[in-house]
Amino acid sequence: MEKKIIGLLSAFLFYLVSFGQIANYGDVGVIVNDNSPVSIEIGEYFRQSRNIPDQNIIHIQTVTEEAIDTTEFRNIQYQIKNYILNQGLENTLNYLVTTKGVPFDIQVDSCLLHPNFTLSKCSCVESELALLLSADSTKILKKSSIVNQYYGDTIHFNRTDYDILLVSRLDGYSKEDVFNLIDRSGPGSYVNKQEGQFIFDISYLMDTLVFNLLTGMMTPAIDSLNANGWNTLFHTDSLMPVNEEKVIGFVSIFQHIIQGDLNFTWEKGSFAELIVSGPEYTFYDSLNISGNILNADLIKEGVGSASGYVHPLFVSQLTDYTIFFTRYPATRNDPFNLAESYYMATKNLSWMSLLIGDPKTTITTEGGSLINESGRFLGFNVFPNPASDRVVITFSGKQNGRVTISIRDQFGKIVKQEIVQANSNRNEFIVKTENLRAGLYLIGISDESGNAEFKKLMIKQ
Repeated sequence: MEKKIIGLLSAFLFYLVSFGQIANYGDVGVIVNDNSPVSIEIGEYFRQSRNIPDQNIIHIQTVTEEAIDTTEFRNIQYQIKNYILNQGLENTLNYLVTTKGVPFDIQVDSCLLHPNFTLSKCSCVESELALLLSADSTKILKKSSIVNQYYGDTIHFNRTDYDILLVSRLDGYSKEDVFNLIDRSGPGSYVNKQEGQFIFDISYLMDTLVFNLLTGMMTPAIDSLNANGWNTLFHTDSLMPVNEEKVIGFVSIFQHIIQGDLNFTWEKGSFAELIVSGPEYTFYDSLNISGNILNADLIKEGVGSASGYVHPLFVSQLTDYTIFFTRYPATRNDPFNLAESYYMATKNLSWMSLLIGDPKTTITTEGGSLINESGRFLGFNVFPNPASDRVVITFSGKQNGRVTISIRDQFGKIVKQEIVQANSNRNEFIVKTENLRAGLYLIGISDESGNAEFKKLMIKQ
């Protein structure tokens, strides 16, 4: 065991140089529905996990249903905007994150599937909120969509430059699914470039025109990924791919009902876009009447982030995969995060597209010897980070047994160590840090067989 730990520590100084900066979430606002206990719990878990300032938690009161009419959306819109202005956050926030329990589907008569239905006015809460503080806010719900001025850009996002907000959602079938989603994402999520893979899938038979259209959208993204050394698969038959391993990215388009599980193993920070032409889009298993596979199923299975569309839409409105997959998994010292990459690849706002996940998630291929999962611990997370007097460690073990929690300084010296009894389910332990000096540390968990996993930890005064 000690040899394994020493091997991990040999790369510690490189790790500090490469990843010493801990992402700042001071520009992230989290929207919580006070009428939903689940929304409150998820908001608090995300706040603690990412060290988000208390004043950035935006409390609203609304219904807990997923679908609302335009009147209720206006109620939500005004509450959020009034809070931001009253707290003086209008020049601070770049990102908004909604939580399970906050409605997302804005339904009007034209969205319903009756003989005269049209998709011209369908929309989702998150896409409308992108315009909340914009000069275009008067156009919210007023037209089918507006052009996203950040589309196709190549620089990091700042709201003062683009006059929009980047909005994502934390949701899944259960709050535990969302907690795990948070644990599997975040800045500096490591993936193994040699073993990981991106899968593009067209899982239904179609006419030649549609097939060529979708192939033309996916092929440039595949070529770009291949040129940058990533592994890709392109499925063009009528069957869903199943039992794939180490999936980093997945895009699937199908028109008929698909039931069952993909049974993928997903990498941290992974992303999936599922384009479903089904009768419902929901994050409640009980409301998935057809049993169609949905984003919530992929979240339950282990994906780190996802996107989808609240209602069926035209193929021309889909995410620009070539843009997205040359931004998000790019190997660069200052990578674009999930929300930046997604909105760079999203043509329109005030529309039906929905991003699910931590907006500041980034993928890295560096430092794997330190942050690659051993397989023994799942969802290893440390919060708050930076910390002062204590940190909370959470993880799920595959079996019962003793686990060593250790904190090491920049020279690899153990400054604090505890042995705890872990179980095969979700574990949570508090480690006191009030006696540690301010600075950067390495905190890790290891089992009796020497399997270990580490994360950076910043201690503040």
